[in-house]
Formats: sequence, C-alpha cells, structure tokens
Amino acid sequence: MSTTRRKYARRLPPEQRREQLLDAALSLIPAGFDTVTMESVAKQASVTKPVLYDLFANRSSLISALLEREATRATEQVLAALPTDFATRSPDDAFADAVRVFVNAVVEAPDRWRLVLLPPEGTPREFRAQVGLVRAGVLAQIEDLAALGVKELGCLDDLDSALLGHAMLALAEMSGRLVLTDPEKFTPDRLVAFVTRIAHGLR
Repeated sequence: MSTTRRKYARRLPPEQRREQLLDAALSLIPAGFDTVTMESVAKQASVTKPVLYDLFANRSSLISALLEREATRATEQVLAALPTDFATRSPDDAFADAVRVFVNAVVEAPDRWRLVLLPPEGTPREFRAQVGLVRAGVLAQIEDLAALGVKELGCLDDLDSALLGHAMLALAEMSGRLVLTDPEKFTPDRLVAFVTRIAHGLR
C-alpha cells in the first residue's frame, strides 16, 4: 500500500512570502480580475490557503496590497526614466534615453505594465483613478522638461511646449503598449529608434 506525501511550501520570512503571494496574484490578472481568488493565488504560489490567510485576511486585502505595490513601483520606474537636466545630454537625446529606460522597464515587468497601460476587465476604479493621478503628475514634469528643452535648443521658440509634453508622453505610452501587445514586431530597439528619429526631427 503506497501513501502520497503532501508537499508543503518551504518556510519563508513573512515579507518574502508576502512578495511571493503578490507576485502570484499579479501573474493571474491578465486573465481578468475575477480569476484572482484566494484559492487560485494559493495554487499559483504552491502554498496552502492557511499560508495565504496568515498574511491576507481576504481577497479584498490581497488585491488592495497588490495594486498599491504595483502603482508605487510603476511610479518609481517612470520617475527614474525622466531626465532631471540637460547638462550632459541634449534634450532630444535625453527624451530618447527616457523612452529606452521606460520600454525596458515594461519588458522587465510586463504584468505590472499591462495592469497600468492595458487594464483588464474588472480593474478597480480606485486603481484607475490612482493611475490617472500619477499620469497627471508625470505629464506636468514632462511639460516642464519640454519647456526647458525648447529653451535649451534655442531653435524651437515657436513650438508649444505644453503640447510637446503631451506628445512625448503619448509616444512613450504607445511604445509601452506596442511592446506588450506585439513584442516580436515592435521590439524595444525599433521603438526607441523611431522615437529618437522623431525627437531629432524636431530640430
């Protein structure tokens, strides 16, 4: 008579376990928020449900923690991509570099950026609103950089820097969506080359 021994999850420090469980939940979201249940997350993370309930009281608290983490990390990645000045690079090169950093961030964390750029059915309104607020803040910074860049170049005095800021953000977001939806056709190199050509073409 044979017996089957049940596999138990390796013990991890609470914070490491928490990250593992949030990663598992995030990986399920592309199929829709309704697929994210306590049972499905436990199964995805290869843990028992009691392990999950030790850290998250219910589905609502799990999803809330996940969305908060992803919004924070997405914001950090965007801000890290933005240039702070043009002391070492021209404005057009700085913008192309910013898009390169951003697109690579999207490639490295596709589930996070699908949630932000291509929110699936059932994405909570609160998260969409938070993304909107972050986007507005990023846009304001890009508009300031665009105004500084126009001044730095000196040959674009008649260019509307506010509209340029909107166009720059739209190009970056378009690049992120394309590398998510059709990565074989729209590679990071192709997208960055296009943005670089557009940026230099302004001269």
